[in-house]
Amino acid sequence: MTDLSTLVHDKMPLAAWIIDIERSSVPWCNDAAAELLTDSLSDIKSGQRLISEALQKRLSVYIDALSLGDALPFKWPYLAKDGTQYTVSGSVIALGEGRRGLSVEAHPVSVLFKPTPAVMGNMLPAQAITASRLPTQFKSLSVAAFDPNGVYLEASDRFSELFGDIQHIRDLFAVSGAANSFMRRLELKELLSQEIRLSSKKGVRWHKIEVSYHPLTNDIYLLTHDIQEERDHDVALYRLNNYDSLTQLPNRNLLYQQLESALVNARKRQRHFGILYLDLDGFKVINDNFGHRVGDELIQRVAERIKTCIPSRACLYRLGGDEFVVVLENTDSIDELEDIAKGIMQNASDTYPVAKMEMMITASIGIASYPQHADDIDNLLKNADAAMYRAKSTGHNMYFVYENDMADNIDAHLTLGGGLRKAIEEEQFILHYQPKIRLCDEVVVGAEALIRWIHPELGMISPDQFIPLAEESGLILPLGEWVIRRACRQLQEWREAGFAPIKLSVNLSSRQFMQADLVDMVERVLEETGVDSEYFELELTESMLMADAQQSIDKLHGFRKLGLTLSIDDFGTGYSSLAYLKKFPIQTLKIDRSFIHDLGLDCDNDAIVKATIAMANSLNLKVIAEGVETRSQVDALNGYACEEVQGYLFSRPLCGDDFLSYVNGRSAIV
Repeated sequence: MTDLSTLVHDKMPLAAWIIDIERSSVPWCNDAAAELLTDSLSDIKSGQRLISEALQKRLSVYIDALSLGDALPFKWPYLAKDGTQYTVSGSVIALGEGRRGLSVEAHPVSVLFKPTPAVMGNMLPAQAITASRLPTQFKSLSVAAFDPNGVYLEASDRFSELFGDIQHIRDLFAVSGAANSFMRRLELKELLSQEIRLSSKKGVRWHKIEVSYHPLTNDIYLLTHDIQEERDHDVALYRLNNYDSLTQLPNRNLLYQQLESALVNARKRQRHFGILYLDLDGFKVINDNFGHRVGDELIQRVAERIKTCIPSRACLYRLGGDEFVVVLENTDSIDELEDIAKGIMQNASDTYPVAKMEMMITASIGIASYPQHADDIDNLLKNADAAMYRAKSTGHNMYFVYENDMADNIDAHLTLGGGLRKAIEEEQFILHYQPKIRLCDEVVVGAEALIRWIHPELGMISPDQFIPLAEESGLILPLGEWVIRRACRQLQEWREAGFAPIKLSVNLSSRQFMQADLVDMVERVLEETGVDSEYFELELTESMLMADAQQSIDKLHGFRKLGLTLSIDDFGTGYSSLAYLKKFPIQTLKIDRSFIHDLGLDCDNDAIVKATIAMANSLNLKVIAEGVETRSQVDALNGYACEEVQGYLFSRPLCGDDFLSYVNGRSAIV
């Protein structure tokens, strides 16, 4: 047991004093200490603590844990009024009455603490951490001191507010691996300045930390700065620049980054990668007729579904509008890319629940692969885009793999697109008429009006080439109205010329059918031309009607009030259910040519056609088979009680004069 009296002497070469921790007092000090502690002693006399409450509690823990005579396991720096720096050490002593205290000595040193530049900027010259508290300038900073083993010594109020009561420097780290790495660097006495995630009272947040060391005691000084808001801002800015705000998919910027990386890897390792370029079919129709909110919701649903039907190692990007790109690295063959396209198309068969409606939309897909179709990024995307345009011009919900002649088609596509508006203004279009034949006597009982473009330089242009352009540009609306008006005028001209009346049908495009004032427009044309609505028929596709079944039903009833005949075209290729078929006020079903082609050769097709005709008869619907080209097909259809046919066996589409000649050359219409 160390007696207090043995420590008392007047001529101690070092500043020495005794601290009564419990009472926060200095019961004894030598002359050197009295001089050194002038300001602190005056504070004690006025009732102020010699040491902070936090340090007092921590020292009490050490005193209780150590034996008398044991030295404290840490030292602390002290800065004298004249600027001299000291390092202070202490050992446990008995103060009487069962109480313990500390005997301390101050050893002068030339430099106690070398703070980092960030800390230096907040300090007065030669300022350092004192024995009792951090400097006044540190109160607004988040800084703490730890012993060489990482045990907590002292911290600023700001640090304690942010991190609470910690026992070890490890307690600051959110991940144990980060704590282990940090401690290894501390053992090497590295001067650290880094950004890292720390566990604060507000949760795990990003901080910038700086570390310095006491040159004699090796104590650790840690300065922290919360940079979570800056990180959040950087993340938000990154997402704004690289992700689509509507679907949260990566955008064009990240697409090019992945493609550039894929190109480097493919060249280095002699591997292949491929892309699928997707463009939604008829999306502009939905935007124009239902508004952009509905269109945006549909885009979100489409993106979600595409993500579920592509491989996990494939990446989906949105380029904007209704365009998407799928990237698949390390492909084995084109077949692998085609399988993805087939999966996307198959999933399009289900409707999308959007704005309390059941909508249906498909996509045209173009495929291109490195290095088979291009050896650089720009040409690979261009060629996939060209293949997509081929799919779109051929039909909806289709895919094509790039071929060399597709690039030329893109140029033609753009050329035709530029002249389409002028063609509508100058009426460069004509109608051709394909006869509809009643099977029982093979008499012409009607015709389908089909548009043709007579280009002043390119000649006859197929609808397959310009209708997709009209759909995309919105010109399908004035073009569709022109077709309806011209067909009605033709009917009126034939009637006035004394020809027996026949029924003339016109196809409606999906975008045209979505036109809000379509019924009013048709009514207006009928009134202007004086045509009897009994002889005018509109043909619509299943997918068109199912895009919004309830609105379709309302619109179809509007046409029926005008007295028009309604027909479902290409029946069997869409996705309508019998439940809706009963609700649609239609009079005719047209069986798609794909089922007629192998009639008599394919048992499945025979069964489908036979069942369709039987179902239609039970619903009092007339049935027309299109694409009839052989007598064997006619015989089979006759056996199934099909009423009418249409196809090249009887006639191709004809201009007005040739059509009348054809009608006159056959038996009289009855």
